[in-house]
Amino acid sequence: MKTKIIKIVTIAIAMATSVGAVGVLTIGATNALFGATQTSATNTFAAGTVVVAAGTPSSVTCAITGMVPGDSSTGFGSGSESLVSCSYKVKYTGTSGAWLGVDVAVAGGTPNLYTGTATGLQFKVSVNGLTAMVNGTTYKTAAGVDTPIVSGTPVTNLLINTVQAAQNDEFSIDVKYALPLTAANALQGGTSSLALTFHAIQSANNPIGTCVATKQCSTITWS
Repeated sequence: MKTKIIKIVTIAIAMATSVGAVGVLTIGATNALFGATQTSATNTFAAGTVVVAAGTPSSVTCAITGMVPGDSSTGFGSGSESLVSCSYKVKYTGTSGAWLGVDVAVAGGTPNLYTGTATGLQFKVSVNGLTAMVNGTTYKTAAGVDTPIVSGTPVTNLLINTVQAAQNDEFSIDVKYALPLTAANALQGGTSSLALTFHAIQSANNPIGTCVATKQCSTITWS
């Protein structure tokens, strides 16, 4: 009888061991998952450029000396029209579309040839020979109002064109000038200067609104 009891216990243990082994095999099969991956092509991002450079032919920078009343540059429309006019060639070299503007600053010595009146130095500044953005001593605001240019106070953001500039577009900014016959004797030995600063700003996501070429434009965000 003792021998039979021992056999029964042995069988029971073997069965328990067998059940445990089966359980382990089942878990192993469940964790063997098949899978796959696919990688997309690399996405790249690059910023465009907004750049203004010197155009061609070369600009003509004026350094006029010895002016007397009645002197004027070629094409001014009055006076001697015997002096050289000034021209500045601007080329847009950026890769993104852009609005182009110009700032105008008049300064002078003592005495100042530019008096801001009809008897002092006069300027005509135009784009590609078209409508003047500076006419005599005034510029036009966005509303089209003729406004005096004050010596020492720059006039900013005069719009060059209402069509956005594309890469390699070129513009000629022409400057004509005159010292009227009515200039005061007190202006002898006087000096004056005119500085033009060209700038560009992206046109995308930057509405031009109702701005007009050659007038001041405040709708565009220039900086």
